[in-house]
Amino acid sequence: MKVLILGTGKTGTTAMVYKVAGGLPNCHAFSGGQPGKYIGDYENAVYKHTYEERKGKSFDVFKEHLSKEHYDRKIWMARDPRDAAVSRMLYRWHRGYSGRKKQYEAHLDLVLKKEKAPRSIPFHEICRYTGHDDWPRTADQVVEAEQHRYEQMLKFVNILGNDWFFFRFEDMVDNHVKDLNHYLGFAIQSDAEVPSASGKAKVIRKKASGDWRHWFTEADMALYKPAFDAYMEFFGYDGNDWTPSPDPVIEPRYASVYMQELPRKATKNSILRYLDPIIQRLTK
Repeated sequence: MKVLILGTGKTGTTAMVYKVAGGLPNCHAFSGGQPGKYIGDYENAVYKHTYEERKGKSFDVFKEHLSKEHYDRKIWMARDPRDAAVSRMLYRWHRGYSGRKKQYEAHLDLVLKKEKAPRSIPFHEICRYTGHDDWPRTADQVVEAEQHRYEQMLKFVNILGNDWFFFRFEDMVDNHVKDLNHYLGFAIQSDAEVPSASGKAKVIRKKASGDWRHWFTEADMALYKPAFDAYMEFFGYDGNDWTPSPDPVIEPRYASVYMQELPRKATKNSILRYLDPIIQRLTK
């Protein structure tokens, strides 16, 4: 069996590829690369990809790939856009900050301030320092990027056929997998973890939902709601509930400490991510 798992970054795709692979015998799990890069003649294989236009992984690329390559099962991973935005913001420096140390330090400084006084800095203000080109971006540029991301995703999921299964990150966390298992025709290994030797386990942050309530302020609601509303409605998220936590708490180990650990481990994890698919192929 050949399974495809697709979504955007920080939606649980990495965890899901190993949970699905764990339910199949002699299964190989491949993560990342351009679509089709690791396709091979395996008894069972699970392939995980994420949409990222900046890296040349646009939906046009995936559409073309899917027109040529057959998968027995196809899963789209969704996540509350607000939680996904927080995770992406903190994950920004997972490849290190070579040539961008000042930007990284400015970003980290805001996160540290946010930890001490969560209501003092709007979430979008921190995101101004996460750009890959000029920085700091304007608030409008931050929201425009999110608007484009979710417009593209909504267009894509709307054309997917009945042979796709839409699965939410929150259901994975809560182990609500009965319908997914029925679709796949086998039970996933719900307790499967990302192998530490793959270099991907080090990027897992917080296996929870609703973390955005501690990061978002009332000012963020006015900016992000129009960008997220349509996608949230499509996947059944409550678009009327934008209530921040009355007593927000941002734990350093899931924020500033996490941010500082990622660049330190960037080189090692890059090597492991490179070796992982090679090892999988050799063990065919």
